Amino acid sequence: MNKAGKCIFARFFLSLFSSFIFLVPTFNNMKHLKEAKLLLEQGDSAGALEIVENLLSLSPRNTEALKIKAFVLDSWGRFDESLALLHALGKLSSSEEEPYAELDKRIDEDRESLIYSRLTPEGRWYFQFSPMQMFISLIGLMGCFLFLITSPSFFDNSSAPITSGLLISFLTLVVIPWVLLLILNMQGIKKILVGLTGIHVFYGLKKIVYTWDQMGSVVIEYDTNLNEDYLRLIVYSKTTREPLFNFDISKSKSVIRARRHFVRLILSYIDTVSYVPRGKATDYDKKNNDTKNEPAA
Repeated sequence: MNKAGKCIFARFFLSLFSSFIFLVPTFNNMKHLKEAKLLLEQGDSAGALEIVENLLSLSPRNTEALKIKAFVLDSWGRFDESLALLHALGKLSSSEEEPYAELDKRIDEDRESLIYSRLTPEGRWYFQFSPMQMFISLIGLMGCFLFLITSPSFFDNSSAPITSGLLISFLTLVVIPWVLLLILNMQGIKKILVGLTGIHVFYGLKKIVYTWDQMGSVVIEYDTNLNEDYLRLIVYSKTTREPLFNFDISKSKSVIRARRHFVRLILSYIDTVSYVPRGKATDYDKKNNDTKNEPAA
């Protein structure tokens, strides 16, 4: 082989080797992303995040890894961090790619949820959103309508006797749904006011109020198992270091609809916040009590 041939062969081999060197980490990244997505499908958010963090340490602009991290952080209650990642994804991606859709979806969800809140001079009111309550209300309304349709003879003739069938129909279609609705209205949180003075929680027949001066810290407790829809916001006393409020802010069971906005507003008043896995809030309580019981030096 002459000198020119050797030169061409060397260039070809170098180009092939360079392509191979470039593709090896790409294949490894794809393999790790596949493992992370598989863990997410199994509900293991902690394992998926660990893989993604390792990927991002090598490739900080990996959009798939950033998308997974944003999803996990949102499920853990780190709403602002997750939103910041979605904004970063939007800058890295073209307008046709999914990150823009994810960001638009998040913004639309938050905007729609604010329908269930109201801003007044006292502060921001957040109202209960109960799918069960809405379902029973619909059943009660339909029951009244069906009773009016199925019992025309009684309303046409006021002197007509009240039969057992009519009475059973009235109890089943009208009374029972509204009794259930009344029971639901007497239980649980109805509305929450987050204002300049503090947090006001309204239950069926009572109201609990704590001022901002009484509140010391916030713990957001999450479950690393995504199959368990669990997310709690716990507010602790500044003096006794005992829990004052324990709000369910999970996606499907949240006491209020505008949960992200609610958390963001509370954290604007309370600087100290911790994010702990499920079950660790008990350890946090114990640590607080131990600190409280320590003798002064």
